[in-house]
Formats: sequence, structure tokens, C-alpha cells
Amino acid sequence: MGKPVFFTLTHCNKKMSGISNKYNYKANMHKLCFVSARFYNVKYQASIMTDCNYRDANIIGVDYFNCNMRETSFKNARLKNVVFFNCNLKGVDFAGTQFDDVTFISTNLQEPKNLNLDNPGIRILRTYRTINIDRLVEDRLLVLAKNKSIFNAKVLHVNKNKLNQWTIGLIYDKYGIDGIDTLSRILCKKEKWNNMYTVFSYMLLIENWNKK
Repeated sequence: MGKPVFFTLTHCNKKMSGISNKYNYKANMHKLCFVSARFYNVKYQASIMTDCNYRDANIIGVDYFNCNMRETSFKNARLKNVVFFNCNLKGVDFAGTQFDDVTFISTNLQEPKNLNLDNPGIRILRTYRTINIDRLVEDRLLVLAKNKSIFNAKVLHVNKNKLNQWTIGLIYDKYGIDGIDTLSRILCKKEKWNNMYTVFSYMLLIENWNKK
């Protein structure tokens, strides 16, 4: 494998389209226009996304982990199944933003503008609780760290020997212990999985499986 290529684009006046089913690590974006764009099942990890315009954008199933998003605008955007984890939101404008199952984790929420913390579509987490997962289920999930199509986006795992308690907790809150057990069984059924980049993608997998 060659060295990874990080997406970098700044000061572009052209209106950009959104993206779907992608993992972006160390992306560098500044002063980009995503007005009315659509984003679906995308994870940004350790990325710089400053002074970007997401006005009227439709953002579904997107994870922002350890991102610098200073002065970015989400005016009148629609956010659904979105997670902000340890992000710099200084000066970020949420005026008129619609929130549906949006989670802020370990993020300073005194710094963004026009963010109503009483919005029922917002959840705020400061600390995680340890979930008592059955040892067999935990072992199955840890073994999955050997599967690059699951491990590379670091959704379920912190490293190859440790599960991500934050994201496991989000899955637990919605589907309980049975949901985590179901997920561990599903993921063991094949070696290659496509587009498993976000918390949303794993929740969708559980929901689709339960419909069978």
C-alpha cells in the first residue's frame, strides 16, 4: 500500500457538492462552500474544517471526531444522526439548524453561536458509563479489529485491544445489550464490509437485520 493521501482544499469560490460513504482522515478544508449540499454516512477524523459554509445542507449520518470547525456555518442546515466528538466549535453558527438525534460528546458548547441546548433533538455527553457486555460478545467485537473494513474508520475500536466505549454506548442507548450482541454476530458473518464509517452505519446495519 502507498502512503495515504489527505484531502486538502482551501479558498475555493465554487459551490461544492456533498459526499456519501466516505472516511476522511486529516482532511484540510478552509473557506469552502457546501450550500444546499448533501452528506450521507461520512466520517471526518482529526480534520480541519474552518470557516466553511453548510447553509441549507442536508447532513445525515455524519461523524465529526476531533475536528477543528472554527467559524463554520450550519445556518438552516438539517442534521440527522450526527455525532460531534471533541470538536472545536468556536464561532460555529447553528442559527435555524434542525437537529434530529444529534450528539455532542466532550465538546465545549459555550463557544458556538445560536445553539439551543434545550432542543429535544440534541443530546450532550460529558462522560461515558462502562457497559457490562458479555465476555463472549466483547471478544467477538475485539476480534473484528483484525478486519480492516471494520477497524480502519475506528468506529467500534480505539485500538486493536480496546473498544470505543463512547460509540458502543450510543448503540447501547438505542438498541440495548441485545443490539450489541446482534451487531457482533452480524459482523462475523463475512470478511468484507462496505461503508462502515460511522455510528449511523452500524445502527443502520442493526435495523436492517432486524427487519429480516
